[in-house]
Amino acid sequence: MKVQQHKKTNTFSFLTLVIGCFLFSISSATFAQTIPAVEFQNQLKTDNKAVLLDVRTSEEYNSGHLEQAKNLNIYDQSFKEELSKMDKTQPVYVYCKGGGRSANAVKQMQELGFTSVYELKGGIMAWEQGGLPLSNAEKPKTDRFTSTDFDKMLKANKNVLVDFYAEWCLPCKQMEPVLEKLKNQFKGKVSIERVNVDEAKSLSKSIKIEGLPVVAIYQNGVEIKRVTGFQSEKDLLKLIQQLK
Repeated sequence: MKVQQHKKTNTFSFLTLVIGCFLFSISSATFAQTIPAVEFQNQLKTDNKAVLLDVRTSEEYNSGHLEQAKNLNIYDQSFKEELSKMDKTQPVYVYCKGGGRSANAVKQMQELGFTSVYELKGGIMAWEQGGLPLSNAEKPKTDRFTSTDFDKMLKANKNVLVDFYAEWCLPCKQMEPVLEKLKNQFKGKVSIERVNVDEAKSLSKSIKIEGLPVVAIYQNGVEIKRVTGFQSEKDLLKLIQQLK
């Protein structure tokens, strides 16, 4: 009887340890959520403990940023070290230009054990699309690529695939060689074009480009489908096949 009692005690202790570890892992996990611009703004107004983090370059930050945002360039080698110095119990609201860099920042904060992180869906591009205010915003420059240019491009070809990109967008750069390959492969059948959103701000706003990269397909000047985020060669081929 004493042996059985000893076994029961060990089993109970083991289960208690397992449950304890499980509960600890849940409590220590980061709560992360991607929220649209208006909701992001409203939460910032009511969250007295909020820390607002802009992970773009200093040049981008100085061209216009959300009020009271702290700037930590995600491309700096010291980025994660600077993150580790922050109070991980405070809720962090993070954004970039289009959403790619902020998503990367969220992953790093999760690794560091931050309690709660809120990411601005679509970044400042979505913020501006919603007509929301920026501090220290530069006067808009004349676009190098206009809506008129875009319409001419679509009318010049029956089938068009457009990659909306920016120089600062890492996934955009990763897609560039594949797009060039497909451009040569489908020459005469599908026109594959690239539009730099920083040189076409009015156009980007009018057709609601939020987040990058964005790839859209057009037939006879009409948009058939658009997708957001990194697209592999296989993904791009599937889009092109819809134009046949």
